[in-house]
Amino acid sequence: MGYDISIGIIGKNSSWILRYSLVSLKHSIEYLRSRIKGVDLEVIYVDGGSTDDSKDVVRSILKDEVRIIDAPRTNIPEARNIVIKESSGNYIIYWDSDIIAPPTALTVLLRAGKPLVGLSRQDVYVQNNEEIENLLNNSLTNYDEKVEIKEALFTVFSVNLIHRDVFKEVGASDERLTQAEDRDFGIRARCRGYKSYLVTNITAIDVNRKLISDVPITTSLRQYLRGIHKKALIYSYTPSRRQLLNMIAYAIVHTLALSSIIVPPLALIETLPLIYQVYKYRRIGKGVEMWIKSLSLYTMMIPMYPLTKIMNICNIINKI
Repeated sequence: MGYDISIGIIGKNSSWILRYSLVSLKHSIEYLRSRIKGVDLEVIYVDGGSTDDSKDVVRSILKDEVRIIDAPRTNIPEARNIVIKESSGNYIIYWDSDIIAPPTALTVLLRAGKPLVGLSRQDVYVQNNEEIENLLNNSLTNYDEKVEIKEALFTVFSVNLIHRDVFKEVGASDERLTQAEDRDFGIRARCRGYKSYLVTNITAIDVNRKLISDVPITTSLRQYLRGIHKKALIYSYTPSRRQLLNMIAYAIVHTLALSSIIVPPLALIETLPLIYQVYKYRRIGKGVEMWIKSLSLYTMMIPMYPLTKIMNICNIINKI
């Protein structure tokens, strides 16, 4: 049986990890070709406007196997959609630029036999290149060839396979979103009858240099606020523990502030999140920006959280 596969990599200023991630990918491609015959494969790298040597790293490792597309000032979902438009494969596999995965990764995704499937993901935080090299070497020597999957509400994008027919039915990634585009896509796919599956015995390692994602920090305020209502809905439906705590904190602050009708000084409590953000980022401008971002997201989540519990998410998400 032959497979027509397009592998899409998206990145911007990520040469520090790309040089390891692409070695991992190269081993996975070689393993795939050794195990499954008749594979027709293309690799596309979409660069969001790198000022480092990311594109040189891609060329040096993947050589003639890769096609590089320059897409400056694009966000993550926009880059993912470029992969869809520019590729020809019936199977599209996203391999994110900060991922290290075992050689069996691509083979397992294909053998899973599902139109929407992804590897399990583990966030790992590193201090130096030696730690990244250890992660890569370990992934190349310790891996599983079995295919064990389970159904999931969505799969976090790391190494994911999506059949092109799913995009035809569900649509592409929502380009308004700077985060949660994977959750949004998985939910919309489920609403269209496509279940998401997670490979439980193969893990993609998401390599990070910071303890907290820098996506909300580096995204401009104007871009962040695009589609903020949908982002709030998605996180209300699939909240992390941190998001729940932040939502509760803002609910308490707003409730106490409303009590200022009786006790006027309580109105000042609304300034506490702003003071915290200014203190955290040590700059008034960045602190105000991050306060507006958090205030917008978590305040919107307060009414949406109970709404997602009593209404069918499909009736909401397709209209927002």
